[in-house]
Amino acid sequence: MKKIHLVLFTLLAITNSFAQNHKLTTDRNAYRAADQIIKQQVEFKDPGNSGKNLTWDFRIVQPINEEYTLDYFIPDSTDMARLCGIEHNTRYYYRQQNDSLQAVGYENSTTYMQYVIPEMRMHFPFAYGDTLFSNFEGIGQYSHFLELFVKGYTRVQVDAEGKLLLPQSETVKKALRVHTLRHYTETGKDSVEMTLDIYSWYASGIRYPVFESMKTTLNRKLFSPQGEGVEGLVDTTVFSTSFYYPPEKQTSQIETEPIPTDSLLANQGASSVFTEAQLMPNPVVDYLYINYKLTRPAKVWFTLHNNIGVAQCSTSHENMSDGYNTTTINMSAFMTGTYMLYVHLDDMIMMQRVIVKK
Repeated sequence: MKKIHLVLFTLLAITNSFAQNHKLTTDRNAYRAADQIIKQQVEFKDPGNSGKNLTWDFRIVQPINEEYTLDYFIPDSTDMARLCGIEHNTRYYYRQQNDSLQAVGYENSTTYMQYVIPEMRMHFPFAYGDTLFSNFEGIGQYSHFLELFVKGYTRVQVDAEGKLLLPQSETVKKALRVHTLRHYTETGKDSVEMTLDIYSWYASGIRYPVFESMKTTLNRKLFSPQGEGVEGLVDTTVFSTSFYYPPEKQTSQIETEPIPTDSLLANQGASSVFTEAQLMPNPVVDYLYINYKLTRPAKVWFTLHNNIGVAQCSTSHENMSDGYNTTTINMSAFMTGTYMLYVHLDDMIMMQRVIVKK
């Protein structure tokens, strides 16, 4: 991906007394590398009205795909603010820094798109009544030869709060709903004008949405038979679906997830190569010693992020031999707090929390 040029955006924040206690924040809701989200695609559920003190009953859902995964990772260790989410054979690229989340492009086997003007997706903190608006533009290719252009705007608003009833008798007493409206024109061989509506419900203590409904609408102009110009607009729904995110299958339940102190949280596969790992000491004051054993040679490096996901330092990439190894990180300049240590092992990532105590 090429360098993305940052642009100004408009943020309108309207906060009321309810939002003081219930809002989305960077430490609780920003995307995190090495998180895997398992969601279930279900029959489309109508999002209903906006407002306060609402109740959404999504207890009965018709499954379509029960194992739909979403994985986040850092694709390039030289650019730690750039994050990738991969789902359904498509990679979606984001830039996450300064309390903002921007979409900067996507790619799959047929399409490549880079946003020359990024699309704002979120700005923290985000509470009931807050609205975020941005314009975006992108240039790409279809099938590696046909040029594509996209241009549009995105409006993100926390438009509702209330109680959410989920399958398996789960109840979210205080849910926030975020409505993302994305209107754009895509030009290539043909030109189409589309609107994408996404409604996402967030529960306190869980990083990612617990339910989501989305609908794509094709916007067509209706011309006068007499050739006198545009007579009206015709909107046709071309796709709609919903997703249920079982809370127990999310790796980011920040209020209930224990904080380990001496053993690494590993993804499957990596744990069979990166073994017998210890962080000493933890909490750490000056130097952190990472002792581990590799069951095979691998390229290994480490990155440290603060609690909102911003990279603080990175070690050099080293081709390590199998057997016992040690890496030392100087943390004497780090402020007191909790940090996330990412172990990069070839194309795999493992994550651990490190506590700095002065």
